Amino acid sequence: MSKRAVNRLQNLALVVLSLVAVGLLSQIPLLNGDWTNQVQAFLTHSNDAAESEAVNLSSALSAVHIVVTGDSEYGRYVQLYAPVDGPLFQQVGPLFQEALGSATEVGATADKTLQEALGTPGIYMDLTIELPLGIAAAWLGEETDYDRSVRAMALTTEEESAVLYLYSSDGTIFRYYTALPVSAVTDLSASYPPNNGFFAFESNYATLAPYTVLTTETVSAPLVQASLPAGYSSYNLLTALDFNAHTGYRYQESSGTEVVMESPRTLRLSPDGTVTYDGSEEIASDLYRAAGPSAVDALQSGMELASALTESTGASPLYLRSMTATDSGWQLNFGYCSTCLPVVFSDGEDALTITITGRTITAFTYRCKAYAILEETSALLPASMAMAIASLHPGSGLSLGYVDGGGDTLSAFWLEI
Repeated sequence: MSKRAVNRLQNLALVVLSLVAVGLLSQIPLLNGDWTNQVQAFLTHSNDAAESEAVNLSSALSAVHIVVTGDSEYGRYVQLYAPVDGPLFQQVGPLFQEALGSATEVGATADKTLQEALGTPGIYMDLTIELPLGIAAAWLGEETDYDRSVRAMALTTEEESAVLYLYSSDGTIFRYYTALPVSAVTDLSASYPPNNGFFAFESNYATLAPYTVLTTETVSAPLVQASLPAGYSSYNLLTALDFNAHTGYRYQESSGTEVVMESPRTLRLSPDGTVTYDGSEEIASDLYRAAGPSAVDALQSGMELASALTESTGASPLYLRSMTATDSGWQLNFGYCSTCLPVVFSDGEDALTITITGRTITAFTYRCKAYAILEETSALLPASMAMAIASLHPGSGLSLGYVDGGGDTLSAFWLEI
């Protein structure tokens, strides 16, 4: 038989086999009908599942200060450290999200303009920390192209549509027109009657930072018990941090600190709960890799690490305290909260400090702590006395928080910020 005839027979056999295969496939229920749509649906489901596994940035903050003004002549409603899962923020958050989504920048403005606008029915939200605007927007579930930082936001009603103000800690104020109806702001404002809240700029304490949120109401907070969580162990942490939990490349220092080496990274676990990590950009583990170079990508990566540290040890949750761009990437600082009040360490350091170089977590320092609420209440200075003391330091603000100096029981204090 000639070579040409052999090739023809082989081609014919392939055609027959292909027809048989198509016939068999058509009898499989999964592929009956429009099988391309089913494949597309499967791929879409897979993408949705992957997206659902991304860190929810709404949990980056624990609480914010909120001021609601119906008629400023009669006073304002204030809630210090309103929890982000509480009813007030659940009403206020979507309004700021919608305003950011439709914001058109008018330009920088003066304190007088904002302060006059705050005399109209409106809502003021103090984030309590300075954030890149892109992060604040993502936290609210929105995106923005404006590149600046923000400490507080206000929605006011001096125009036909709600006006958005963004305030930074350096005193910069930007004004935006929005598509948010004025009625959305006024209706909510009318439902919160005054409760002795006000801003520093309308008080007798002119030396305080002007937009410090104040109240003359009696404030109380429970005592908090601090401890090293029971889950703090080398095995739990090594497992959570993608180290070999059974590695032999480890030794113990005279201080009791355990040092684990897994080139090109080193982990140090101290008896007091301090964990220090030093690595490089060569790490392959997904836990240390951000999806991209943006601030949102960096925060998601940092929150994943914070969650891994918390869940592996049983420590208290961590919340974002600050986020700063560096020459090579980002630095993220996280802290603890108890009863929505921040817990600050007496040495001024944060609970978790993360260094991101490029798209990789290359270093972090973590203080593993657990805080439990006790039945007893902290004895706080009257708010008026705290204001008077803080006003002796021009430009300072006033807030509440717990101070962890290493003891077993923490009390709440008025804090200058």
